[in-house]
Amino acid sequence: MHEKQIRTITALVADALAEQKLPFAKDKKAALELLRTPGWAEELSQLLPIRRRLECGEVLEVCTPILPKLSPVPEDGWLAFCYRYVRSILYPEGNFAPDAAEYEDGARFYLTVLQVLLDQERAVMPFDPLVDFQFLTPQEYESCDCGREYARFLHHFRTEYVYELMRLGQEVTPFRTLGHIAGVHYIAMTAARGLQAAGVDIDLALISGAAASHDIGKYGCRPGERVPYLHYYYTDQWFTQRQLNILGHIAANHSVWDLEIENLSSESLVLVYADFRVKQTRNGDGSETAQLFTLQDAFDVILSKLDNVDSAKHRRYQYVYAKLRDFEDYMISFGVDTTLSAQRLIPPPRKDAALMTPDEVVCALRRTAVDHNIRLMHRLGHEQLFAQTLEAARGEKNPARLRAYVSIFEEYFTYLSATQKEQTLDFLYELLLTPDGDIRRQAAALIGRILAGFQSGYKKELPSGTAPDPQEARPFQLWEEYLSRMIHPDRRLTIRQTSMIRYQAKTVADALLEACSDADASRFAKQLFLHYRTPAQVEPDAAFALLDAVLNLPLNRITGSERRLLVDFSIWWLLHGDAPQKAAALRLFRHLLTVLSPDGQEFQDIADAVAAADCSESIPLVFLQVRLGKYLYLDMSSQQGLLDQPGAVSTVFLDNLKTATPWILKAIGVEYLQELVAHSDHANVLHIATHFSNLMKVSENVVVRRMAGAALLSLAPMLTPDHRNEIAVELSKALETGQAEISQYIPLYLGQFALWLTPRELDEVLDQMLSLLSSANSGVVNAALATVGSMLEHYAVYRQRFGESAAVLEKRRRRMAGLLLKGLASFRESVRQEALRILGEGLFASSVLSFQDKTDLFTLTAKKILFLIGEQPERELTFFYPAAALSHIYRFIIAHRIESGPFQFETPDQVAFFPGTFDPFSLSHKGIVQEIRNLGMEVYLAVDEFSWSKKAQPSLMRRQIVSMSVADEFDVYLFPHDIPVNLANPGDLSRLRQGFSGRKIYLTVGSDVVANASSYKAPPSPGSVHSLGHIVFRRSSDAEGHEIDADLSCITGQVIELTLPTHLEDISSTRIRENIDLGRDISNLIDPVVQDFIYRNSLYLREPQYKQLVRASYLEFLWESTPDPQLLSQLAAQHPEIRSDLRDGVMVLREAGPHPRVLGCLTLRTINSGGLYEALGSQASANYVRQHTAGRILLLTGLQVFHTPTGNYDVGQLLLTEALSRAMAEDCGYAVWYSGSPLTGELESLLLRHGFLPTLVGSSAPLLLVDMRSPAVLVQNIPTTLKQPFSDDRQVLSAAQQAHLRFQEAVAGLYPGTLVLSLNAEVIYHRLVRKIVEAGGVPAEPTVPRVLGPKMCVPFGKILRGNAIPNTVTKTIHTDKVFAPDLRSFTIQPFPGYAPLRSQIRTVKSFRRPVILVDDLLHSGNRVNALDPLFREEGVEIDQVLVGLLSGRGRDLMAAKGRAVDSVYFVPNMRAWFVESTMYPFIGGDTVSGAEASVPGLTPSVNLILPYAFPRFYKECDREAVFRFSRACLENARDILLALEGSYRERYARNLTLSRLSEAVILPLSPDKGSCLRYDPNLSASACLENDLQMLLRMRDLLE
Repeated sequence: MHEKQIRTITALVADALAEQKLPFAKDKKAALELLRTPGWAEELSQLLPIRRRLECGEVLEVCTPILPKLSPVPEDGWLAFCYRYVRSILYPEGNFAPDAAEYEDGARFYLTVLQVLLDQERAVMPFDPLVDFQFLTPQEYESCDCGREYARFLHHFRTEYVYELMRLGQEVTPFRTLGHIAGVHYIAMTAARGLQAAGVDIDLALISGAAASHDIGKYGCRPGERVPYLHYYYTDQWFTQRQLNILGHIAANHSVWDLEIENLSSESLVLVYADFRVKQTRNGDGSETAQLFTLQDAFDVILSKLDNVDSAKHRRYQYVYAKLRDFEDYMISFGVDTTLSAQRLIPPPRKDAALMTPDEVVCALRRTAVDHNIRLMHRLGHEQLFAQTLEAARGEKNPARLRAYVSIFEEYFTYLSATQKEQTLDFLYELLLTPDGDIRRQAAALIGRILAGFQSGYKKELPSGTAPDPQEARPFQLWEEYLSRMIHPDRRLTIRQTSMIRYQAKTVADALLEACSDADASRFAKQLFLHYRTPAQVEPDAAFALLDAVLNLPLNRITGSERRLLVDFSIWWLLHGDAPQKAAALRLFRHLLTVLSPDGQEFQDIADAVAAADCSESIPLVFLQVRLGKYLYLDMSSQQGLLDQPGAVSTVFLDNLKTATPWILKAIGVEYLQELVAHSDHANVLHIATHFSNLMKVSENVVVRRMAGAALLSLAPMLTPDHRNEIAVELSKALETGQAEISQYIPLYLGQFALWLTPRELDEVLDQMLSLLSSANSGVVNAALATVGSMLEHYAVYRQRFGESAAVLEKRRRRMAGLLLKGLASFRESVRQEALRILGEGLFASSVLSFQDKTDLFTLTAKKILFLIGEQPERELTFFYPAAALSHIYRFIIAHRIESGPFQFETPDQVAFFPGTFDPFSLSHKGIVQEIRNLGMEVYLAVDEFSWSKKAQPSLMRRQIVSMSVADEFDVYLFPHDIPVNLANPGDLSRLRQGFSGRKIYLTVGSDVVANASSYKAPPSPGSVHSLGHIVFRRSSDAEGHEIDADLSCITGQVIELTLPTHLEDISSTRIRENIDLGRDISNLIDPVVQDFIYRNSLYLREPQYKQLVRASYLEFLWESTPDPQLLSQLAAQHPEIRSDLRDGVMVLREAGPHPRVLGCLTLRTINSGGLYEALGSQASANYVRQHTAGRILLLTGLQVFHTPTGNYDVGQLLLTEALSRAMAEDCGYAVWYSGSPLTGELESLLLRHGFLPTLVGSSAPLLLVDMRSPAVLVQNIPTTLKQPFSDDRQVLSAAQQAHLRFQEAVAGLYPGTLVLSLNAEVIYHRLVRKIVEAGGVPAEPTVPRVLGPKMCVPFGKILRGNAIPNTVTKTIHTDKVFAPDLRSFTIQPFPGYAPLRSQIRTVKSFRRPVILVDDLLHSGNRVNALDPLFREEGVEIDQVLVGLLSGRGRDLMAAKGRAVDSVYFVPNMRAWFVESTMYPFIGGDTVSGAEASVPGLTPSVNLILPYAFPRFYKECDREAVFRFSRACLENARDILLALEGSYRERYARNLTLSRLSEAVILPLSPDKGSCLRYDPNLSASACLENDLQMLLRMRDLLE
């Protein structure tokens, strides 16, 4: 029975034995001989077929016939011995199997058989998550960062019989470790796979390896050792000894109780989470078993097992559970199956922050914090990404951004690896040379904290008797190294640089000795005191640094001998040093005396030294000597006399303001003046306070600034209200300078000092802070924010000072919080960074702000914070600093949930929905918002995606303006842009009601909307706009001054009428634009913080307010294949040279309209090869053409131009284009020019530009030939890319026309002999309009009153942007072709400043009209391919696709998609196409992904010409032709821009620089130069192009 299975298993065992080269089975032959032992096959057959889980004892029975041949039976039996033997393999030093040599052969044989049979079991049994592991396949782990290490882990796991050990442990011990480990692996991998599928950065190999062996250390614990505490150490040992360091870092550090969960990587979090959910329980018989629990049940199991749980420990468990619960919610939000039901869940829909309930806001903030921290730890936890981050920080020059990087390392350094910590220390030491004193201090303090916590984060308890890890000594070695580098910096540094580094030694020492453990303190201190042994051999500056470094030393952490060392060192320098050393020594004495006994020798030695010291050179030194003398019981009368001299105070005043005065003397001088006030009945308090305020502004030293600030605060109660106000005003004015030194130090103290002002004066300070927020200087804005933050942090003290009512105090608190939120809404990254830092670190992590005040602040600002964070685009650093701030907010949320339960929010029960274009959002709009909000409503502003008639700024630009304007208004939010609400669409209104279910909705409109909007003119119906409650703002007249008479009776819902004050009602978009054009201050028309944004981005400058209405042109083409003789005679009368050949047809271009006339004509006919001789009259010519063509041929015989039309048109080109495109549609493959009359120069040039080439045969008349089978097409569109009045400027149009001629020549050079079909964009526009209005059944001219057709026009490319079609709803979907940085691929994305494509399409759908999609060209269909799935998903009805130029490929594409398509021109097969503007730098191009604009308003782009790019399609062209083409494009762009700049200068008497280019070009771009180069905004675009042209000319030898 089962012979085949027996043979298979026997062969597998033999292979496994032979692979190990065991003494008894050196090869497979020997192994098979062994396995032929009688009884082997019989015992094996007893287990077959395998239908249940095998027991290790059963496998032992199979081995019984063979084992006696190999080894005697161990004393404790084979199973117990094999268990001990594998433990000895894992941990040789554990001495688990001292008798291994005698029984090793038998154990190896048994374990091999067990491994093979367990493999067989795994193949036939269903997977059991508590028994087995599903490891990654090679295909899965090869793509993981830890793939190679994971492969080595699997090798060790198998060759060391780790799984077999776990199975043996089930039978020989009472513990079920396998069930726990396997269960953890199962949950961890289920979660990790789900997260990876959702796009979260997570390493599956790292998770699998760490989870499968996270408790392997339990097998290394010796009898009597505390397994729960020591198994982490042994786990680390197993991984370290096998050089599996990355896996071991995660596996050995999964103690949920010892880690700050919010600062862990996703891999660590998943392991901790899984470990938490798998618990050991007891069966009915008392035996242990592993079980998978839900998170809540696992928490209950833990609590039930713990005895004597005090409140602190219980709270700690609650914190851990709360954070794990947040992580689980985070996974669920990505669709991860945490229920382990083996199915991928559909992620819950993401709700916009504006529409969230308060509880949802709290959950979303927690989830956002978790997400930011996971992604940040992913970057910090991976060596390569961490190195990139560190290098980015090194290259950062902006102090605010650099400070943000330091804050990141400060928040997250605990869980960096040892190597990463050393790299960070090196970077921080470099920062000690940065000019910014605050960054130097922050970096120095972090050096100390990192050294103190070098081994923290994953601290492991060591078994007794274990030698310390050599790595344990590393922080002390590093401390020795960095201390030496700070006391004795590199000799090559300047004196100032050396001083900067030495000064920070104190900061490092303070932070180190404060943060380190008691056990480490003595070792750190010992290394420090080595520098104090020989004071005479220390340099004076180094001695000063050493004296200062121990000023705050915790004296309880040093020995008596070390204290003696400090005393002797200080005495020597007091007697032998200069003023700075003396001052430092005296200050150190003051610190040491706090622990010295008056009866001790050290006390007496200090007294003798102080008495003997000569300090008369400096008043501050004398002051410090006198203070110490009194404490030491010395006679200081002579020194006191020096202090009492009349000029002592003025001397200190003067010395403190001198640059040459050492900072330490200034600091002591501040103490002296402070004490002088305290002991002189507040005499001179104003002068001294003023002096302190001046010191804060001018001192170069951080300590002096801070001491002066603290001293000023101590004097505030002694000043009169007027004096306080005077000083506050001076400090406030200092903020306006924008200097970094001031913005960093004054706000902390100004904010607190201002709280001593009277309410009226305090409100004036807040008014000034508001005005500073609108400054163009980011430093000024940040200083104002920091001042407000300081006020808010300490605001609680104000309640007791002036007896204001609670309502007034609360109103001011809300105002201060609103100012911070205004900073968070800023368009400047550094300002947002500072606002978020203040909110997170300054307020929610504050030790000053009470828990209740934090709670009140959170309930007030939470929704705004969440909304504003989500509104900003995420970049490298803008991703980092929210992570740090959110961590502080997250900790507070968790603490509140544990300590106080859920937050209590107050939410208005009424909602006002306020839609509008808001172009721009003015103070009038803001006044409306405030009026409604004050009615007790929550206001939602819906920024319309487009305007019917106005040429609005991009929707996201307008949205940002609105967001900045109302950021400080609570209960005011922006409605999501992806939920369009068309007032005429009942479905949209129904969705709006559902979004605010349970709350009454009011629609906010002006009376002009009610009077004019079609939705109100329609009769009321169920669910229509009439049924909504309304808030109607009465307007006396519209923008054009027409009186408004709105009948509100059509509204069936409740109506609330409001009227704006006259000064607000007079504000209009027209007035704002006029002032912007004149460069005036508009802060009285819009929110002041928006003004700089508008001017910086050149918004509304020279911008037409209304869309241009595109009409069908008066140009008409008439084709007569057999022309009427009368027509020919009419043409001949106008131009006698016209040849009348009855075989020719005629193409006529005429201008219709009030004064019709013929502009020109072209005579032509179609022939085949048989009619060539007849047509050409020459055998040679006919043979030549016949040899170079095939099929049908278009013969052109004459071209005459009679008149030049109005507009930018070339009659000859228009006629030629029309005739050639018609011929191609009729399958003509070639065109021939043959005319009886000679060619004029102009006509010859026209033909050559279209690709015609002269033939090489002699003929009586010119004969030119062109191949039309696969033409190159170019679109002439420069005038459509320019703003009025430049698009009609003769100088500019002339330059554009000349450029187009050169462009045609260059394209013809790329493809010699191939037709170059030139299409005029304006002609395309006009002919498209005619087709659109015909499809919509509406007139081509605007009607009054306007009557809209049933269909809507939706341009989706670069055509018709900013234009409207007569009598037709026109809504552009703003798309952009975005290249990858390497230009090898591109995607279709929303154009910068516009909503996501799906949001734009939803807006189109809300009109409920059939859609006519319009674009300039359809060939490869990239845009259609990107948009069509979205149209189908959103259910948009597409009537047809209408394009200017359609290729055969494009037509096939539309047929495959089932879309109707029509075009102005059709080209069956297209070789290449060029949109002229796209080839010209600064005028057009395609954007580049990830590139950042160096000049606001100029999006980085690429033009597919040299020297910017060499696209693939150039490879088929001659290199010299490519060079000439690129040169022509650069020269053309330069000439057009020169014409533009000249015209602009004539009109406005100023230069058209890059910063103003948007005033002339509709969508200006700038060639992408990478992140290392930036454009000078004061240069002209033509100057930049001249430089690029020179760069191209350097390549001439390569390309020509």
